[in-house]
Amino acid sequence: MNRKFYTLMLAPLLFVACSNNQPQATTQKEAPAPKVEKKSAPKEVVTAPSFKYIKDTSVLQSGMLHIKGFIGTLKPTLKSMLQQDPSHVTAMGACTNMAPKMKEEYNSKTTDVKIRRTALKYRNPANKPDSVDQEVMYRLQAQNDKKPLVIDMGNKHYRVYKPLQIEKPCLICHGNSKNISPKIQAMILKKYPTDLATGFKLGEFRGAVVAEVQR
Repeated sequence: MNRKFYTLMLAPLLFVACSNNQPQATTQKEAPAPKVEKKSAPKEVVTAPSFKYIKDTSVLQSGMLHIKGFIGTLKPTLKSMLQQDPSHVTAMGACTNMAPKMKEEYNSKTTDVKIRRTALKYRNPANKPDSVDQEVMYRLQAQNDKKPLVIDMGNKHYRVYKPLQIEKPCLICHGNSKNISPKIQAMILKKYPTDLATGFKLGEFRGAVVAEVQR
């Protein structure tokens, strides 16, 4: 085969290739495609609790006055019942039924300060912490001391948090489940089927008593 033969063979192929690369004629001018802005994947937005830690002696004293007043009425009652009943069932019943009523009774006598209890591992759903409670209690837990904290909520009131630690009597109802009596365990499960407040050790952070102090 000579050069002329190769030229005749390749000519049709070159013609087709060139034809496919040419732009096609249009009878109407197409509008330019709109620009599409590239957006990154949406990120989860976590709203930080709106509060700040402050050092205000007057607020601290006011909050702690009421916290100690409430604890001063509750603690002796429970201690007395623990001593009277070796099975501790009576004390458990008192803690379950009397403590909330004593809190309500105490708050009914005050106007500018309200007391409540909360915990990260709570037993009573009524004591479930809000986002601010959680943030503050994680800090109290990390500090591992008994010093209270004062925060400014920025909405006409403050909060005073008094940390609570596990003492020996607390282990009767909040210790290792293997060491809690079957009767008390049955009472807990019946009253609080979603209980989280067991498995504590002596001296561990238990939760906090909170004083809501109006400005």
